[in-house]
Amino acid sequence: MSAFPLAPEQILEKALESEMISVEQLHHLLQARPPRVVLLDVRTAQEHRLGVIPGSRMLPCDHDLDNLENMAIFSDSFRERFRPEQFDPADRHILVCRTGPRTAVALAAFLQHDLPACEVLGGITEWQRKGLPLQLPDS
Repeated sequence: MSAFPLAPEQILEKALESEMISVEQLHHLLQARPPRVVLLDVRTAQEHRLGVIPGSRMLPCDHDLDNLENMAIFSDSFRERFRPEQFDPADRHILVCRTGPRTAVALAAFLQHDLPACEVLGGITEWQRKGLPLQLPDS
């Protein structure tokens, strides 16, 4: 019996409704390979080189990695790079960063443009803490 009482599609719909998904739910969902799901990693290019969740699409944004609480650089960088017309409103977008604050900024922008989205609770840090796989990004 599965550790998840819900089917992957139900997990996704509940995540979009609550605007958040756990790493365990995300891992379960990705194993099912649902159509029209975009996992978007908004960390820096430097962070991407350390590993990404398999299947991720990268939208590298600048951030002050020496002062992670300073969101100004990320917010400016995200606003410069985010083009809502590049995202299909029929897709469901799952946003990931290192621990979560950056995806909160990105999530607000996605929702403002009526793009279905949620964020990964705990980000890549939680994904790694749970021992889930990372891969090197495509060059």
